[in-house]
Amino acid sequence: MRGLLIASAAIAAVPALLYARLPQQPADATVLVPGSILDRRLARGEEHRYQLDVPAGSVVTIVVEQRSLDVRVLVRDAAGALVDEGEDAHGASGEERFDLAASAAAWPLTMTIHPAAGSAAAGEYRVRVDGPRRAADADLRLQQARTLRARGLQLERTGRIAGARQAFEEALPLTRVEGTADGLPTALVLFELAGNALQRLDNVNSRALYAKAIALFDQAWGPANAFSAMARSRVALLDERAGQRQKAETDIRAVLPLLERSVGPDHPWYLQSLATLANLRANAGDLQQAEEIERRALATIARTGQNGTMIEATFLNNLADVLRIRGDYAGATPMFARSLALGESILGTDSLFVATALQNVGIMARERKDYPAALAAYTRALAIREQLLGTDHPSLAGVLTNFANIYRATGDDTQALNLQFRALRLWEADFGEYARETLTSVGNIARTYAGMGDVDLALLYQRRADTILEAQMNLYVATGSERQKLAFARGAAERTDRTISLHLHQAPDNEDAASLAALVLLQRKGRVQDAMTDVFGAVRQRVTADGDRALLDQFKDVTSQIARMTLAGSFTPDERKTLVNLESRREQIEASLSERSAEFRAEIKPVTLEAVQAAIPADAALVEFAVFRPFDPGAERNEEAYGPPHYAVYVIGRHGMPRGVDLGAVEDVDRLIIRMRDAVRDPSVSDARARARAVDERVMQPIRSSLTGVTRLLISPDGAFNLVPFEAMVDEHGRFLIERYATTYLTSGRDLLRMETPRAPAGRPVIVADPLFGEPATTLARRTPSVPARDVRRSVTVAPEMSGLYFAPLAGSAMEGRAIQSLFPEASLLTGRRASKAALERLAAPSILHIASHGFFLADEGGPGTPIAAQNPLLRSGLALAGANLPGAGHGDGILTALEAAALDLWGTHLVTLSACDTGVGEIRNGEGVYGLRRAFMLAGAETLVMSLWPVTDSVARDTMVAYYARLRSGAGRGDGLRQAKLSMLKRPAQRHPYYWAGFIQSGDWTRLRAR
Repeated sequence: MRGLLIASAAIAAVPALLYARLPQQPADATVLVPGSILDRRLARGEEHRYQLDVPAGSVVTIVVEQRSLDVRVLVRDAAGALVDEGEDAHGASGEERFDLAASAAAWPLTMTIHPAAGSAAAGEYRVRVDGPRRAADADLRLQQARTLRARGLQLERTGRIAGARQAFEEALPLTRVEGTADGLPTALVLFELAGNALQRLDNVNSRALYAKAIALFDQAWGPANAFSAMARSRVALLDERAGQRQKAETDIRAVLPLLERSVGPDHPWYLQSLATLANLRANAGDLQQAEEIERRALATIARTGQNGTMIEATFLNNLADVLRIRGDYAGATPMFARSLALGESILGTDSLFVATALQNVGIMARERKDYPAALAAYTRALAIREQLLGTDHPSLAGVLTNFANIYRATGDDTQALNLQFRALRLWEADFGEYARETLTSVGNIARTYAGMGDVDLALLYQRRADTILEAQMNLYVATGSERQKLAFARGAAERTDRTISLHLHQAPDNEDAASLAALVLLQRKGRVQDAMTDVFGAVRQRVTADGDRALLDQFKDVTSQIARMTLAGSFTPDERKTLVNLESRREQIEASLSERSAEFRAEIKPVTLEAVQAAIPADAALVEFAVFRPFDPGAERNEEAYGPPHYAVYVIGRHGMPRGVDLGAVEDVDRLIIRMRDAVRDPSVSDARARARAVDERVMQPIRSSLTGVTRLLISPDGAFNLVPFEAMVDEHGRFLIERYATTYLTSGRDLLRMETPRAPAGRPVIVADPLFGEPATTLARRTPSVPARDVRRSVTVAPEMSGLYFAPLAGSAMEGRAIQSLFPEASLLTGRRASKAALERLAAPSILHIASHGFFLADEGGPGTPIAAQNPLLRSGLALAGANLPGAGHGDGILTALEAAALDLWGTHLVTLSACDTGVGEIRNGEGVYGLRRAFMLAGAETLVMSLWPVTDSVARDTMVAYYARLRSGAGRGDGLRQAKLSMLKRPAQRHPYYWAGFIQSGDWTRLRAR
């Protein structure tokens, strides 16, 4: 299933439906008698027919040895009715074995052998007849069970799912007879029952039946057998349906090699498992890989003669869905039509496959704005589902959502709401109140009310949607893999856009709308960066008591279980009871840990607007910027609803309601920001003040009236604002903002809550300066220096790998380190070889950590196939330390990456100063801030971070830092001390240009240093 708004676009075929075309029965047949042994060669498209006649009441054993060909065997009685069917020994070797027992009326038997689906080449087999022997009651029971199983499979191939289920259920008790201790007859029928339940969307029973079958298969054949592998593939599909996509992908990738070895890469079971993997990739947004898998599978289907089957119909549908998502409607439409035609010809007009295909046909009609055709397709799809599944099955919700979209597009909002509420009831009842499906319905309802102009009801449901999303995000951030965390947090951006747009564009004077928009920004901004570090793992490292560590482990385990169940939804009564018990246990552990660990308490504290406001000083204002795409709820499709990105800014004070302003198109604002940034970082640019004034006029002047009485700005930037110093902006009176306001920077206003958490006493200050980078073995002439000027602390963006970097010595940093140590005599000074990565990793919360070295940020030069780790910007930014130029530094020996910095023990560290250039830059991602050292040191626990926005000379860095630490020593605050140092430089005529004083900025806690 792909795309919740369309409910069921992608299809996963089931084993019984893979074979749609059987060769016609030839007139001639070879007679078999007991003792017969025949060696035959069979090519694709051929069929061998045999006749067997034995005495009544006897049992005859037919063994078909697959010597170089996977075959399929069908046995029919004298009336042509199916008696048995075999394709249980998958692959080009193994045996198909039949113990045939029947009454005299059923004989003679006819046996046909033809290549199994996916067998492209000719091959050999041997058929052998053993017996006869007298038939016992157990033989007759097992024969009856096999006949029922074969007929059930035959019914499934033609879409008669209910009849097939009855046949399988009648067969199951017949398999349980003495003499079958291995359980294989039972396992085979359980396997078919599980597949039947999967087709009926009875996911709970399907999972239970597959589990029983897997246990029996593993016991009889071991876990590597084809049936166990295929059953696990189907369980992965069930996990996908349940929303456990990461688990599903891990499991399906483990299954595919087993199937490739056991049945081959052309077999329908292998192809079917590829369909599941492709669906998972598409759901993860990796459309390129999904399309590659689907096109490769269709090529295999054509090469091996499996055209005209349900497996082809499945891949046609799924590939068409990828093309639809990409906007290739011309390519998608004929594929959807072909898939529907195949489904109807093979399964009839009333199968669930056909219902899904009709939904997709309706979607394409809607894309063409052919609403009558869309409604006709949806009407048929809904009728089929109601007929087969009843009127309360959750799979109806997708069709109802499709219907509602048509009615909303045609102006019938009342009918649209009726259908949306019905869909919400179905999904909520089956998946729970926090499921993805429930969120989709609630969001659709909010959108419809917004389009009607009913702001109050739109806000009611938008608030509920945001509450659901926050609950989901907490679970994903706490338990998901890195890929899951990143994908989920980024997927939340559209919801944020809708909430901000509802306020700024539809209800600008509504205080509830403003509060909701401000809240979602506080909750979501910077969440991806938080997710990229194991926050609870870091907390665990700093917990000293074994009992507390055990509690943290329990908390994480219980949270993982809750996440899996809550995000999967579709609970049985017992599972609902289990979930309630887990939530109660989690609350107990949380309460106990909160009493013992202030850091844990800070991490789990709910983010509310009221809590953040209470943390804002009376003379300060939080200025929260955001990039959002204006959303038009009246637009027919999402593709048409979102406009080009804009900047928004919210001013939040200690009291009163937040005020939000739409600052206009990002493209326009960024043009001004780039001009200002280029000017302030280059002392030769003479019109820097004019450029800074232009930015202030566009950005700060619209909110100036909300800053009355404010003397301190707490700036939480977004987009390009991350790389510009607000202090260098110029107001309408010609003054730099630094002359009017004290300024500190935050990734999010959420950071204010962390600042309230008591910290353990910190250790002695540590100063790292003048590392001995070393000289590589190659000559200097053969190097491409990444830092060409010896007196400039500069970032590196030219080398594709860390092993290609060269860091020049920084003699001025040694003087800087000694000067600061003279102000803080208790500090440890690490220089030369002692200024190493290992030394930093051994630190335990020094009160001050000052690092004077080179910083760097490497551009992302990876293509689509670049590994996830290499794409991580926290691995492409860092600091050079002792040995950075020596062999092995590219592997991390002399480089501290931002990701490693995030794992340092800095909980309780009052101040980290990165006296290196561009330590405040990194990769900007809207809604997230700067991925790099800037966020990493804050996540490591540092209360305050001082960093730079552009390269400065060694002397400027030294003078600024010494002046800053002198003021800290005299009692100035961590923010005010830096401001005073800057103002002092600003008074010097030769240094009034922002290049000299605006490059260093302060982030985090701005108050005075605490005594150790």
